[in-house]
Amino acid sequence: MLESIQKKIESNALFYLLSYAILIRIAMLMLYTDYSVFPDSGGYIELANKLSDFNLTSYSGKRTPGYPGIIALFGNNLNWVKVIQHIFGIISTLLLFDLVKRETKSKFTAFLAAVFATSFIHLIFYEAAILTETTTLFVLLVVIWFIRVNNCLNVKTSHLSIIVISILFAYLYLVRPMFIYVPIFFALFFLIKNFQESYKKAFFKSSFVLIIPLVAFYSWSSLNEKNIGVFGSTYFLGFNLAQTATPFFELVPDEEQTIRDIFVKHRDSIASQTSKNIAMSIWAAHDELIYTTKLKPPQLSEKLGDISISLFKQHPDLYLKQVTISWLDFWTESILWKPKQIKSTVVKNILMGTWLYIQQWIALVINIMFLYFSIKQLIKLFKFRIKSFDFNLFLVSIILLGSVAQAMITYGSNSRFSFPYFSLIIYFVFINLFTLKSKNAAHT
Repeated sequence: MLESIQKKIESNALFYLLSYAILIRIAMLMLYTDYSVFPDSGGYIELANKLSDFNLTSYSGKRTPGYPGIIALFGNNLNWVKVIQHIFGIISTLLLFDLVKRETKSKFTAFLAAVFATSFIHLIFYEAAILTETTTLFVLLVVIWFIRVNNCLNVKTSHLSIIVISILFAYLYLVRPMFIYVPIFFALFFLIKNFQESYKKAFFKSSFVLIIPLVAFYSWSSLNEKNIGVFGSTYFLGFNLAQTATPFFELVPDEEQTIRDIFVKHRDSIASQTSKNIAMSIWAAHDELIYTTKLKPPQLSEKLGDISISLFKQHPDLYLKQVTISWLDFWTESILWKPKQIKSTVVKNILMGTWLYIQQWIALVINIMFLYFSIKQLIKLFKFRIKSFDFNLFLVSIILLGSVAQAMITYGSNSRFSFPYFSLIIYFVFINLFTLKSKNAAHT
């Protein structure tokens, strides 16, 4: 009976999957009728309004234009943005299915992986939030899918593919500036992988792929420098570094006593409320720091960045400890939603219980399995070296590097940092489980 069910699913896998993904989101639209706005949403909406007016003069420099551009494209109608994000979610489900199918040659395994991923309710609720998470997941998945389908890691890949992937990398950066590391790592990986086969082509193509992302980075950073006096994707870097320095900020020298004492006061006040996390203390201290120092936010951020970097150099052990804590937090998953927007108390309690007692723990187990399989993938690198430079090593490296980069730069309490990698993590776990199953079957 199971075999007949499997064959039936395989014969109509794409239809069943698409139907399931659409039905889940229709149910979501009926139950959760509004979009979700959170504190971070304001910065995206502000830039979207600027883009709609075709006027970036004196822009505050809070965000990059990738996601606000989508909001502006749909007339700043956030209900339409929510619908578009649900469509992104459906397409992401299909891309995940195709990736797993290409790797395992099994439609049934691909179907299971895609259904499994799109069944997580935090993924659906992120699609209703006016935040970059869903768009980042979607664009990153498009990037990885394009690399796989067009064999972009091979030195013989076409020039057109290199141009397209460069454009995709640039847009990924404009959606989430931290992801500027992806094209840089791609270029390095491509160069190492193909250097012996054709070092001239490898160097040319790896260099060319960086052009559009770096132009995007330089152009936007230059605009920020013109508007706010700070060269960078956003002015938040200093605040982010201060978040990492939060647990030991009292060690800042007396030369910066004013900033230190205000920050520590707010941190300790939050710490006394056991239900709150001190990670976001800098934002509690923000207004008082602005008022007392007379600095504008970009300049305060720059100042905090300098203080934090100096602190890291003076106390590398404390910095490393905090990076480790932040890295471990990366592998937890969170849900962002407005429960009050669900009218049915029964439905609300079912969804809340499903996440709190089932799905968040399953997600944690999946992340732990990913780390286990990643270690095995890295061991292959030491055994076989250049022969191990394949698509899956690239994918694993992108996720692991992202986890480390986030941990080094910022410490947060929202556990949103790992979400853009969610589908890729599930892809890697499922293809490894399929491999294990195939090996066990071969031995029986």
